[in-house]
Amino acid sequence: MKRLLFFTLLVTIFTACMQDSIDEVSRDSSRPEYIYATFEDDTRVELNENKKTVWTEGDKIVLYANGKHEAWSFTGKTGDRGGSFVYLGYYSGVPEFDFGDKCFAFYSCDNYGGFAYFNTGEPAIFHYVRPEQQYKPNTYDPQSNAMIGVSDDGKNFTFRNLMGHLRLSLTGDKRVEKIILRGNQNEVINGMRYVKYDDTEVYNWYSDYTAQTTLVCNGVQLTDIPTEFYFTLAPTYFSSGISVEVHFTDGTFYPIRTTKVVSIERNTIQPMATVDTGDDIEWQTITIKHRGSIASTPVLYGDSNIVSYTYWGDGFMTDTNIDGSYVYSDGLDEHEIMVKSQNATYLYLGSCAGISEIDLSNF
Repeated sequence: MKRLLFFTLLVTIFTACMQDSIDEVSRDSSRPEYIYATFEDDTRVELNENKKTVWTEGDKIVLYANGKHEAWSFTGKTGDRGGSFVYLGYYSGVPEFDFGDKCFAFYSCDNYGGFAYFNTGEPAIFHYVRPEQQYKPNTYDPQSNAMIGVSDDGKNFTFRNLMGHLRLSLTGDKRVEKIILRGNQNEVINGMRYVKYDDTEVYNWYSDYTAQTTLVCNGVQLTDIPTEFYFTLAPTYFSSGISVEVHFTDGTFYPIRTTKVVSIERNTIQPMATVDTGDDIEWQTITIKHRGSIASTPVLYGDSNIVSYTYWGDGFMTDTNIDGSYVYSDGLDEHEIMVKSQNATYLYLGSCAGISEIDLSNF
């Protein structure tokens, strides 16, 4: 990231608007009938059961070179290790830069955002990192991934991954509706991002920043055998760790929090320890009797892998480790608050106003 200090991005963005040009296909003798794609040795577009690189049916890439700004579509099936692409159409606006004898490509068209120029005159490729991803068994959402390919002959491309991945492993007995991920310092993890066309180490966020990613699971059943869930993330250094909320179809959720550094690196999968979300877990429990409409939020401290959440007695629950206050809206004056945790060693309350009793006997 330090290399970004030497580049200034010019703000004019040439947007990506694909136009159909089927009538021109036969007239352009310089365009090959097919182009072919392979991967750097350990790039994972989508993981099959052998943990090898495969393509997905319908994948589309953007090709750009001298005089070219085109879209191409994969001709194979999901699970293919290699394959060819056929021409689809062209984008309005061609990068005004001399690429020499090389051609470049970006995966995928769905997340392509156009291009601009650094103050050096070199192109910056824009792409979107979406705030919502779809669960896929034993792999990550292929639509969330991003790669840049390079070719010396305009026909055979080798792709490099721009993204990294976080893997959660969960056991339990409920069905997972969605999983929400955020950094403990509200690090940017979604939005429009740019990368230098020929150097994956020169990149930054540009606009539409958000700090939360949701993995939509639609009722994935947990068992006593770990189920893996993958998030696709841009390279990010979570200096104070991450927080995760596992939401179940019954309306409850399970919080996971670590304050240890979590580093997402390009083209790697960062695994997290398996977490048991089952109801038979032995929880530390604190019961608080409270009167009034505003209650101080309990904050628990302990090991770096502390897990805790608060039932407020009005049908709602929240992450415990959020310093502040909770405002009741149910119109009732009395509530019994229950705090459940693992690996906690002490409790902090910013205020005892309204509290008549605190039961620590099961803590």
